[in-house]
Amino acid sequence: MPVAFSSLGMFSRRTNWDRQRNRLAELLEARREEGRPVYDLTLANPTELGIEYPAGELLSALSNPQALRYQPDPKGLLSGREAVCQYYREKGIRVDPSRIFLTAGTSEAYSLIFKLLCNAGESVVVPKPSYPLLDYLAQVSDVNLGRYHLHYDHEWHLNVDHESAKGAKAIVVVNPHNPTGAFLKRREHRDIVRIAQENRLALIADEVFIDYPLVEDDRRFGSTAGDAEALTFTLNGLSKLAGLPQMKLGWIVLAGPPSLVTEAMERLEILCDTFLSVNSPVQLALPELMRTAGRVRSQILQRVKSNCETLRKATLDSPCSVLNVEGGWYAILRVPQIRSDEEWAIQLLEQTGVYLFPGYFFDFVGHKYLVVSLLPDEQTFTYSVHSLVSIIEQSR
Repeated sequence: MPVAFSSLGMFSRRTNWDRQRNRLAELLEARREEGRPVYDLTLANPTELGIEYPAGELLSALSNPQALRYQPDPKGLLSGREAVCQYYREKGIRVDPSRIFLTAGTSEAYSLIFKLLCNAGESVVVPKPSYPLLDYLAQVSDVNLGRYHLHYDHEWHLNVDHESAKGAKAIVVVNPHNPTGAFLKRREHRDIVRIAQENRLALIADEVFIDYPLVEDDRRFGSTAGDAEALTFTLNGLSKLAGLPQMKLGWIVLAGPPSLVTEAMERLEILCDTFLSVNSPVQLALPELMRTAGRVRSQILQRVKSNCETLRKATLDSPCSVLNVEGGWYAILRVPQIRSDEEWAIQLLEQTGVYLFPGYFFDFVGHKYLVVSLLPDEQTFTYSVHSLVSIIEQSR
């Protein structure tokens, strides 16, 4: 007879996630199986939301005959890295291509940096609330996460201090933050760099939404790609910058004290050489993809601004309010505390078909919040928002 044994002993603890679906996910699946309409305000894939892409130019760029040759480079092809340099040059920042590493998206960039900086069980400090992807990336890298908090007082404020950074190897800053949309301010940047220097921490700056400002503000710091004070890893990529998540190309820019940068570059080069994960066609296409990115980005930004204004107008004089959002693709709704944010999300899905994220998905605490994508087409978004406000008003 076969010997019975627990499957738990077969697999690693780092992949032992809670895979039980919550009630909201079950209701969403049931509604779709029944053929009932779903107005999805979680959508964040621009390739499926009516954005016009310069198809001819993009497809032509991907058909470069040089892609038939294998020319591996741990840092990525020089032509691609020079295209990234041009992107920063247009922002007034000089970046040496030797300090750029191309990656298969920013998720891989995080994973590489965690492996570079942390031994198993060591920690990185990340914001709270935050995008849940960071928890998964840390767990599969055997890295613990510490938290520093964002506080809201008519706008969001980063609160990084020595206590939250104690014992960590790096601080993660998302600029602008996802999902609150808060941009890094110059004063906050000075404080974070000072704490990083005094505690011998690296700074990981995720700037994937930096080209989507919804309002102007001269207090903003800008990109960390030219920083020199602390060892800094600046992340960005095509997913948001060019609206091309399927291309799976991101990058890391290293900056900081020369001795630390040199050591980091040498170690990171070996890490990247181990996998060589970025495919040749997208690297060769990168200069053209970067040239066409502005046309796609302007459409997305116009969509996001339009939907944000619709949301603000719809919630005027209502029991829910839109928190100040400075950039990115999301907005945060504060809703009445008469029920949990998950209960609000369930009620909205059941009664109107509107599907959105409850705030606890992103570790919001205190008030009750709903997280809304600003990317859906304007007609769907307007209908969904008015349905949402109507249900909340009726619940008072």
